[in-house]
Amino acid sequence: MNAALKFNDVDRERFSDAVEASFSVSSRAQFFVWSQSSVQALIPHEILICGVEDGSSKGMSLHRFSASRYFRQEHFDVVADPTRGLVPKLLAAAEARRSQLIFVPASGHNGVDSDLNALVAANEMKNLAALMVFGVRGRFQAFYAFSRLSTLQDDRLRYIIELLVPHLHGAFLRVLATEREITGATAQRHGRLVTPRQEEILRLIQGGKTNSEIAEILVCSQWTIKNHVQAILRKLDSNTRTHAISRAMSLGILSSD
Repeated sequence: MNAALKFNDVDRERFSDAVEASFSVSSRAQFFVWSQSSVQALIPHEILICGVEDGSSKGMSLHRFSASRYFRQEHFDVVADPTRGLVPKLLAAAEARRSQLIFVPASGHNGVDSDLNALVAANEMKNLAALMVFGVRGRFQAFYAFSRLSTLQDDRLRYIIELLVPHLHGAFLRVLATEREITGATAQRHGRLVTPRQEEILRLIQGGKTNSEIAEILVCSQWTIKNHVQAILRKLDSNTRTHAISRAMSLGILSSD
């Protein structure tokens, strides 16, 4: 962090308001409103992607909060890919630059920067500023990426992100904790969160099967499987199949074997 930088009076007031408001955030809807109001005043953006380690073998679950009509589900699916998406490319960039804060587009001409630049450009993100969050043991634990920024990627933005993201992280962890409590209470009241057939489909997805392969195994139409998958995503409050598997494992619906 640049010790020479300091907030002006306006930024100081906005930062104070954002931090104070963060403690009232406990739901996904509240988080989105907060990010588009108090956070937006400091970091003008259209897309916020939150990645949090969920403790499963699948690694990190990604969540999007978007006010952009250009960033659609198909773009997020590419970005959320655990092997070719944003997470491995951010990790590579952080290691190459020896920095927890990554700006895109990057000025470097190495393969790491080129891959990250290409991913952001190809998926309607335009630009990106991401801060990696590390745990007490120095292990990569989360990241928060602001995209389609309408402000300069300069030392001022770096300073704001480094100060604000710890509060963003705390608020989002509280959202996830609240969702786990609600999901657990719902499961206790209704017995099962997903049906036996949906659990079977989850296991096949975990095994890497596509919708068409699952339809063939279960002797039904692809449309039936697609409807089941959409219901699973809704019940597990997930954006992608990968996220649904991570949620199912964390809730004990699936094992990590």
